[in-house]
Amino acid sequence: MAGAELIRLASPWPLELTLIEPKSQIELQALYPEYLGGLAKFEELTAPLKPFCERMGVELLNERALRLEENAIVCERSLIEFDKAVIATGAAQNYFDIQGTEKTFSISTLEETIRARRFVEEKNPDRIMIMGSGLTGVETAAVLSESLDASIYIIEARDRVLPQFSPSTSKLIEKALAKKGVNILTSHQVCEVKEDCILFADGVCLDCDMAIWTAGIKPPQFVQNLSLPKKNDWILVDPYLLARDNFFAIGDCAWVEVDGRLATKTAVEAERQAKHTARNLSRLAERKSMEKYSVRASTDSQVALISLGCDCAVGVVGKMCIGTPTRLIYSLKSWIDRSFIRRFKV
Repeated sequence: MAGAELIRLASPWPLELTLIEPKSQIELQALYPEYLGGLAKFEELTAPLKPFCERMGVELLNERALRLEENAIVCERSLIEFDKAVIATGAAQNYFDIQGTEKTFSISTLEETIRARRFVEEKNPDRIMIMGSGLTGVETAAVLSESLDASIYIIEARDRVLPQFSPSTSKLIEKALAKKGVNILTSHQVCEVKEDCILFADGVCLDCDMAIWTAGIKPPQFVQNLSLPKKNDWILVDPYLLARDNFFAIGDCAWVEVDGRLATKTAVEAERQAKHTARNLSRLAERKSMEKYSVRASTDSQVALISLGCDCAVGVVGKMCIGTPTRLIYSLKSWIDRSFIRRFKV
C-alpha cells in the first residue's frame, strides 16, 4: 500500500521512478476477510500494475529485489542504479516457530486468502479456529460467523482480544463478537497445530476442521537480510523516514518512532508515510530541506475502523470507541477501502 501510494503521489514531479515488484497487481489486504466470506469481489481488491505505471510514467520492473548495494538494487535478472531508494516491502506472517503452522491458512496474502476461500467453499468446515485477535482475526471471525453455518473460535494468547487497543475497545468488540456466536478463548497459548485439532500449552486439545493463523507479523526475508539500522528486526528510520542517507523505509517494514510516538503498522500510517516521502523527494529534487514526519496513528493512540459484519463497524480514536457498531461507520470504512484500489484503476 505504501509503495503504490508513493508512486501515485510522486509521479507528477520531475523524478525518474522505477517500481520493482514481482507481482502484476496492487492488492488491498483490508478486504481479504470480506473476500474470504464472499462479500467482496476479486476486482474490488486488485488493480493491474502495468497500465497504472504506464499512466504515471513510471518504469515497472516485474522482478524480485534480492539485495541492496550502495547505489544499486540487485534483482533476479537486473541491476538497477539509483540516487534514492524507498523500501516499502510490507511485512510477512509470523508463525513464531510453532509446530504444525504449515497446516494453517493465512489471510496475509491474496494467494493464501484465495486458497482459504476455496477450502471453505469445497469443504464447508463445521469448526473454525482463528488464532490471533488483531484486526484481521477479529474481522475474519465476524465475517465467517455470518457467511457460514459453523462454530467460529478466536484464540488469543493474551487476556483480551485486540490487545493493542484500549481495554474498553476490547470489551466492546468481545461483546459484539459474542452476540454473533463467536467463541472467544483468551489466555490460551497454542503450542502445536495438529491435523484435526489445536494443542494448547496446558495440554488441552480442541478439535477443528479449519485453522486460520492471524497472530503476528515479522519483517520479510529481504528486509532481514539488509545491512541497515534495525530495531526489533524492523528498519529503523529517523524523523525524515531515512534509514541511511539514500535509503528511505516506509510502511510495515519500518520502525517509525518520532518524538516518542511509535507508528502503528496500519493503512493509516502507510498512506501518510507515502505522502510525506513523496513530498520530501520533491523537495530534495528542488534542492530544498526535507520536512520532519509526524505520527498520527501511534501505538498509544490507535486510529482504526473495525468491521464487525451485518454491515456494521466501529471507529476507534485513541482510547475512545466511537459509538456502538453502526451501518454508517461501516459505509465509511467500505468507501475508504474500495476507493483506495480505485485510485490505481485506469
